[in-house]
Amino acid sequence: MKKNRIGISLIFGSFLAAISLVGQDEGAMQKQDKYVKVSTLNSIEANQEFQRNVQLVQAQRQQAIQLNMAIEQATDPEKKAELSKQLEALTVKLNENNQTMLKRYGFTLNRNYQMVIEKSHIYMFVTDEEAAAVQESIEKAEKTVSK
Repeated sequence: MKKNRIGISLIFGSFLAAISLVGQDEGAMQKQDKYVKVSTLNSIEANQEFQRNVQLVQAQRQQAIQLNMAIEQATDPEKKAELSKQLEALTVKLNENNQTMLKRYGFTLNRNYQMVIEKSHIYMFVTDEEAAAVQESIEKAEKTVSK
């Protein structure tokens, strides 16, 4: 149980730190901190998966905060024990997911991030015939450039 409380403290501490940074002057933040690249997402699918994973850990963190508040407000010992059990299980899963995010992307709930789009692709919806025509014109253009 003590280990669980440490995990919860880390989660809430990082949440409070993130909230406190929101109120800071952006100019002051730029003087103190700088961004370093921690991960690159090389495909649309990788970006979508990253976004889903971030949303998952953020939702789990929010749920942990709500459970903790419910525990503090609960007066029935049985209800408090049940909520504590749920919080403990959620905290274990959240810590696991946070570690996975750190290993996979260099992302953790304990830090603030800025996502920068370095390369964009523009797509349009077309029929099969239009797609073949577009592909043919691209291939012709590539052949002309390579000559």
